[in-house]
Amino acid sequence: MASSFRQMFDLKAKHIYWAMPIVIAIALGLFIYNNACAYGGGMAARYKDCECMGYEHQLFDQTPADGPRKTVCIGIITETTCYEFIGGPEKACED
Repeated sequence: MASSFRQMFDLKAKHIYWAMPIVIAIALGLFIYNNACAYGGGMAARYKDCECMGYEHQLFDQTPADGPRKTVCIGIITETTCYEFIGGPEKACED
């Protein structure tokens, strides 16, 4: 009984040794390539939009009276455009 338990524990330990570096690499990659993409626009405030080469996830999108729109880009941001307000005229980005 003790012998089979030891063999089972050794097998699980080997899987953990292989899985941990993969999990750490994925977490590190998501941390490095996680960028705020679209942000702003609540109550006719300035608004920044971007083009994402990767996956763009929408965190929230509320009406202008309730608050701003925000998305997160998991990848590389290729282009950023700033607006006076959502749908308004383009302006130079300050950041």
